[in-house]
Amino acid sequence: MNTPGIESLCFFDSLRIGNLVVESKRVKASYTLTLGNGKILEQELIYTYAEPVFQKNTMSVNLASMIVAQVAINYGLFCREIIFDGLYDDADKRFIRDMMENTSREIYVNKFLMPNEFIVAPYNQFKAEKRKRYTAADLVFENSSYSGLFLDWKHNDSDKEKFVILSSGGKDSLLSYGLLKELKKQVIPVFINESGRHWFTAINAYNYLKDSDPNCLKVWCNSDRIYNWMLRQMPCIRKDFSNIRADIYPVRLWTVGVFIFGALPVVRKMGAGNIIIGNEYDTSIKTSFEGITHYQALYDQSKYFDIALTRYYTKKGWNAFQFSILRSLSEILILK
Repeated sequence: MNTPGIESLCFFDSLRIGNLVVESKRVKASYTLTLGNGKILEQELIYTYAEPVFQKNTMSVNLASMIVAQVAINYGLFCREIIFDGLYDDADKRFIRDMMENTSREIYVNKFLMPNEFIVAPYNQFKAEKRKRYTAADLVFENSSYSGLFLDWKHNDSDKEKFVILSSGGKDSLLSYGLLKELKKQVIPVFINESGRHWFTAINAYNYLKDSDPNCLKVWCNSDRIYNWMLRQMPCIRKDFSNIRADIYPVRLWTVGVFIFGALPVVRKMGAGNIIIGNEYDTSIKTSFEGITHYQALYDQSKYFDIALTRYYTKKGWNAFQFSILRSLSEILILK
């Protein structure tokens, strides 16, 4: 039997992200998947906030469109077409295209060319193919529900003394929080309560901070259910994937972006000028495998990710900066 090529990963005819609904405390959209046999499946992606963060205006609809698009960035290898139905400007479209292409390459190298216990034969037998483009999907942007809204660029003021910390309950975000509090900065820890095991590592820190810090906030989302739903449709994934204990996800690598965009409504409402991610020096690794450049599955924890997001915020006029105050430290130094 011939060794399969990268084209064999294109399992789905299309993935549509649409039916966007924006409420003051919630945003939701449908993920509609068309399989190769024509069967259509649908799941709903939801983000819920403890207080009002959206208004009935163009900016809120645009931000909501970007929030619900992030999960789909993981599936450029697996779909012939991905349709984003919402309100997007040129900066949004460029960001989605660039991040999806980078993620497609990262997934191909780090999930299919490297050992991965979640992948079954023959999909674990690929030989490296160097390509100009790794994303299989054609990206289509539509606006079926908000055609009466128009995006105008404008500069937004922000408070450089306010720091929103993407909080997970891990040592990095907790150390970042403690250091900024010692510096007398206004710190806003934002926890993303993903439906699934991710929340188990965060709940102790969240319970402590919500009782001791009035700025502590939680965002609930069900992105984990979308991930697992997609995995169940993929013939390359072991059927018992949910029973395997591992330090990696089966295929997805765009994860922090899903959390960051979930926290952005809080950043925008609070007028914060800084978005803090707790990542160390060790995660900014750029290397290659058989001529294919990649980031060892750590792109969304690297300084390159922070630079790309800050550039995006600037293009949107948000005047916000994303960075890690721990970037010069090693993981062992953070542990100390």
